Amino acid sequence: MNKKIAMINGSLRKGSFNQTILEYIKSGLEAKGYEVTQLDISKLPLMNQDIEFPAPESVSAIREEVKKSVALWIVTPEYNGSVPAPLKNVLDWISRPVDPDVPGAPDFVNGKLVAISGAAGRSGASLVLAELKGLLQRMAMKPLEHTAGISLPMEAYETGKLILSDEHKKLFDEQINKFIEALNN
Repeated sequence: MNKKIAMINGSLRKGSFNQTILEYIKSGLEAKGYEVTQLDISKLPLMNQDIEFPAPESVSAIREEVKKSVALWIVTPEYNGSVPAPLKNVLDWISRPVDPDVPGAPDFVNGKLVAISGAAGRSGASLVLAELKGLLQRMAMKPLEHTAGISLPMEAYETGKLILSDEHKKLFDEQINKFIEALNN
């Protein structure tokens, strides 16, 4: 069985709070025997049909990692109650045809399981998680029903660091278990 998971952080910010969550989830998956790769979306050009064929090298590299992975895991902030532009951009690129003569999403994204987690302000990332679920379904992917979002504690804003509480860890551990259960069914 393929045990490769590709992870995406929807934030490009150095010191991203969501990177803390991604690292926690990554270590949890690795402890259960999964090989985890974080995709670098910072170098992707904006989706533009004028440069779609042939795809830029950075796009081809991301597509190859998605292709080699059995599932994706997205950890994201919420920008204005929605999907951050860098995350939307990578999702647009991976959902586009890879061959100009074959329309539609490439086979390697169809039906691919995707877990979604995030941290934001008072919303607990609920708006972006719901929006991503719909977007991923329209992309013919299979979002995990069980999402996990947290509200950032004031200390994170004050110190610039997110320290996950035991409650946060329990929430993400539960999502990891649901994800693995979905992979094995």
